[in-house]
This record gives sequence, C-alpha cells and structure tokens, in this order.
Amino acid sequence: MRMRKKKHGTQRLENCAEIIINSKEELLALPVSVEIGCGKGGFICELAKRNPDKNYIAIERVPDVALLAAEKALAAGITNVRFIVGDARILPEFFSKGDVERIYLNFSDPWPKKGHFKRRLTYRAFLDTYKSILCDEGSIIFKTDNRPLFDFSLEEFVFSGFELKGVTYDLHNSKLAENNIVTEYEANFSAKGFSINRVEAFLLKDASVTFRKAEPADLDAACKYFDMAREYMRTHGIDQWQDGYPQRELIAEDIEKGHAWVLTTKGNVVAFACLCFGNEPTYDIIEDGAWPDDLPYAAIHRIVVSPEHKGLGLAGRMVAEFKKICLENEVAVIRGDTHNDNRSMRRMFEKNGFTHCGTIHLANGDPRVAYYQKI
Repeated sequence: MRMRKKKHGTQRLENCAEIIINSKEELLALPVSVEIGCGKGGFICELAKRNPDKNYIAIERVPDVALLAAEKALAAGITNVRFIVGDARILPEFFSKGDVERIYLNFSDPWPKKGHFKRRLTYRAFLDTYKSILCDEGSIIFKTDNRPLFDFSLEEFVFSGFELKGVTYDLHNSKLAENNIVTEYEANFSAKGFSINRVEAFLLKDASVTFRKAEPADLDAACKYFDMAREYMRTHGIDQWQDGYPQRELIAEDIEKGHAWVLTTKGNVVAFACLCFGNEPTYDIIEDGAWPDDLPYAAIHRIVVSPEHKGLGLAGRMVAEFKKICLENEVAVIRGDTHNDNRSMRRMFEKNGFTHCGTIHLANGDPRVAYYQKI
C-alpha cells in the first residue's frame, strides 16, 4: 500500500536537514554500517542506540518515509546515524571500497514476478555494487519472511563470492533471536505466523567461487561427489547413474581431454561438469519434439555438486561460465539432457533459460529429457 503523502512533508524534511546528507563530504567518520530501505527507522535507531561508538547510514528512497525515520532519530537524540534519501544505486556516489563494514537488508521488496528478479536488492548486480564499497571481511545481514526470495538470495550470494553463515529459516526460534532487533514489518508478519529467514553473507577473499579447468589432482574429489550423487539418487528412486556411470576412467579421460571444469572455494573442489564441443551421436535422433535448429553446439554432461553446497546455485554458475566459453568459441547453442525423474537438474536447466525439446536415448537405449538454449 502506498503511504499517504505527509502534510508539510517538504518542510518537515528540511527541519531534519542536520541528519540528512547529500554528499560524501557529509558522512560520519568511516567505516560505517548501512541499512538499505530503512522504512520508518525503528531498526536503525535501535541499532544506533545499542552501539553508540559506531556510525550508521540509513537509505530510504521514499521521502515521506525517510522523514519519519529522521524525525524518530532526532526525537530520540541519536547522534550516530545519518540518512540518505535515495536508493541502492547511488551507494557508489557516497562510498568507496572499504568505507562500509556491514550492510543490512531488512524485508526488501521480493519483486515476485518472474521478469522482475533483476530489481531484487540481492540480485548479483546489486551485490557487485555492495562489494565495491564493503571492506574485506565485511558482511550483509539479510532478513525476509519471503522464502522464495530467501532461496534466490542464497544462490546469488554464493554466485557473487560471499560465504554464508548463520543461515536460519526460523529466526525467532533460533539462537540468533536473542540479539535480533525486530522491525515493524517483522513484528507484524511474525504475529501472523510467518517464519523469518535470516543469513549473514561475508565477503572474504578466500570465499569467492573460482572457475577453472579440472586437473588430475581433482579426480578424487569428483569421483567422491559422483558416488554421493549415485547414493542420493538411489535413495530417492531416481534410476540414473546406478550402473556406476560415470566411471573413474571416464572422469579421468574428461580431465585429460580438457572437457572437465570445476568450481572451487577456499581451494576445495565443490562442483564438476563437462563441456564437449562437436556432434553428440545420441542427440541425432530426438522424439516427442525437435531441436529448434541444426546449428553447431556444445553439450553439457556430468554435472555434480558437493552435497554440502547443494541448493546454492553452483550448477547454474557452471552453466553461466560455459556460456562464456561457447561464445568465445563462436558457438551459440548449448544442449544437455537428464533423467526424467531428476527434478533438481530439470529445474536447473529451466531456471537457467533452457527449453525442453523432447526425448533422446543414450547408447544403451535409456531415455533422457533433452534441453536446448541459444545464447
């Protein structure tokens, strides 16, 4: 619901001029912590009162809402918080690298429509902006009652090189509740029975996800993850890879031929996959559909992710890197396939822009769901 315009709002905002800043020169002593989308100011004012030795900046894009927050700070005599009227895009106008030690995102707009995901404050483009001002080992604390937004955000954090700590899907019944400052929105939705999700994402130099070609030394890790994936599929009734595929010899061959790639974090392999250029014989015949074209393509095979890192979008990160490689090789099409019952892999393909085209058959005759994407 849009807030009703405040009476004498312009004058009231001018009356708060001493704590509303318009340029970098007006900042409090650095580093500071920043809340993006402070609403009526309950959270930032309480945080500033609890930590009088630290400085805070609150950003709010709606002037009539910002004035309520500023009036609250002035009425409480809080001297260690300042306000910026604007949105997250203007952060680099005020801050340089290392100026910010923590960013708070409290109940940001979920932008639930499929085409609006780039507007979410946890989308990777915004995260790149935050990275440009955060200090080393700086963090983002994110709270939301919206589970789809939370799951999306966890993937975006990992994709952008953040390390996740304190992940909880029920903040108020966790050990983190003791020091939690409850926002106005949070109190309202919690009272209605909504669980609150919370995570702290740290920007650490050694936490970023690195993409590189697989090396012989990665063979043991890859084989271990494939063994774990086979067991997971067996227990979930998915008849894929149950004949021991891919065998250690095949994985070693993938590495030797330069088809295999890995994602690593802190020097450890966390995901493995293959990208193969050239014609794939099992893709020559497709049933219950058709390939959209006969253009040269690359095929994605044998994606596996460490069990400890599932659900964080690493397979999608691998696909994004494969797209870059394809374009560098002047190939604009990627194909892939998976077992019909492998719902997580099917979601991965579809989430990353692939189209279901029909059914192909492996050399042994087993059917697989076929996917296609033109980059």
